[in-house]
Amino acid sequence: MEKSTETKADIRERALKLRAEIGKTERRKAEQEIKERLIGASFYEKAHCIYCYASFRDEVGTRAIIEESLKQGKKVAVPRVIGRRKMAFFFIKSMADLRPGAWSIPEPGPWCKKSPLPDSDTLVILPGAAFDRSGARVGYGGGFYDLYLAGNEECRRVALAFSVQCAGEIPKDVHDVCVEMIITEKELIRCSQDYPETR
Repeated sequence: MEKSTETKADIRERALKLRAEIGKTERRKAEQEIKERLIGASFYEKAHCIYCYASFRDEVGTRAIIEESLKQGKKVAVPRVIGRRKMAFFFIKSMADLRPGAWSIPEPGPWCKKSPLPDSDTLVILPGAAFDRSGARVGYGGGFYDLYLAGNEECRRVALAFSVQCAGEIPKDVHDVCVEMIITEKELIRCSQDYPETR
């Protein structure tokens, strides 16, 4: 998965294939470890609001994370597609507020209140196909998170991924939004620490 030999499309295809091949037992164990690593992190504990994707297909599951966050009294918002390459987050009170939306991905119903843009009290949990240790991310090609988070330096950005989704190096475009941390079943990667901006 090197920058010199693979494009983002190549990296995406390969990572999604590897992710899909994870067995059910291994997946359940990995998701539990990812959840525990996230819930135990200080940046999660300090966040008043959790903006989290609703997992779909082979993504790292977020149901348990959303339910735990609500149980702790945190405000939880989930994204909804509102136009071409555009999405917004909406507060939910339970998983029952979600219903199939764009591409059958669970989204907040029309009764849910739109949440403000994330600020310093917000932890944004992003999905993705592949990530590298610098925080570069390959999404699914729609650019929704890149557009939504463009120019927002206040909120914390963390990605959830299985270790097989971690690439060697991902090519970056100017508009790409990077993540600060990546949580896998094996480790918590602090991207700014591993690859400082000054390098």
